[in-house]
Parts: sequence; C-alpha cells; structure tokens
Amino acid sequence: MAVPNDRRVIFGVHVIPQEAILREDSTDAIYKLDATVAKRFGGKGSVDITSDQGTDYWTSMMSVGQDWALFDETWNGTASTWDTGAGEVSVNDSLSRIMPGSATTAVKFLYVKNLGSVECELALEGDERDILIPAGAAVAMRTTSTVTLATAKVATATSSGNTTTIEYIIAI
Repeated sequence: MAVPNDRRVIFGVHVIPQEAILREDSTDAIYKLDATVAKRFGGKGSVDITSDQGTDYWTSMMSVGQDWALFDETWNGTASTWDTGAGEVSVNDSLSRIMPGSATTAVKFLYVKNLGSVECELALEGDERDILIPAGAAVAMRTTSTVTLATAKVATATSSGNTTTIEYIIAI
C-alpha cells in the first residue's frame, strides 16, 4: 500500500438556536427555531495533517486488533476488529495529557467528546483550564502551533474524585 502524502481532517458544525415551549397539557416541551435569532449557524473546515501520525493511537477509537496500515482504498470492504469498550478513555480530576508523544509536537486538530455524566475541562496551553465540556457534549477545533501533545490536557471539572470517559482525535 502506498504511503499517503496528502492527509486532512474535514469537519463541520451545524447549530440551530431553539427555544422551548411548554405544552398546556403536559410538562413536556416542544422546540422551535428561536424567533429572535431566526437563522441557522454552521461552517465547514479542513486541516492539512502530516502524512505520518507517528503511531496509530492518534484516536481513542484505536483498538489492539485495529491497524490503519492494513486498510485499503475500500475501507468498508476491509475487516476490522474493535474491542468491547474501545474508544473510551477514563478521565479523573487530575489534569493529564490526552495523548502521549513528543512534548514539542504541534497539534493541528483536536476533537474531544465527553461520554460520561460528569463535566470535564480541557486545557490547551498549560494548566489553565480553557474549555468546559458538559456531559454528552463535544468540542472540535483547529489549533495553533502553541498547542502541543504536552499541553493538550483534560480533567473532570470537580475535584471530588469523580471520573468520566472521553473519546478523542488528535491530528498532528
């Protein structure tokens, strides 16, 4: 299989501002487009990444039985093995690196989804927690060269010993 020399991450976001309206006959709410905003927001982007990510562990969805190099041009025609629970990384209240690797390697794209029920926080350039990620929420971004494998860190938002799980993609 030829080594790829042009790799990129393509991503998009779609936001629909909504307001909740309680129905008269119940406590359930229905949602409609917020009339004050009255439009949708969104965007698409792409990030050129290096052709060699160094290891196959640039995504938490990697499993022991998975080898990206064995995929051919028809991904859905190639068998893959995913372990039960693969793709989830446990996070505690100690701010820790998301992915090991060379401390100076710049991160070009970062995606983190909080799969658990406890809020977590993301630090991008040191130990100051920059972004709160509520349970079930995700964040995806292009980053600057100052965000490195050493500075991209995550922890739960509370210091009471709670844990949560995340999935991630870090492209360099």
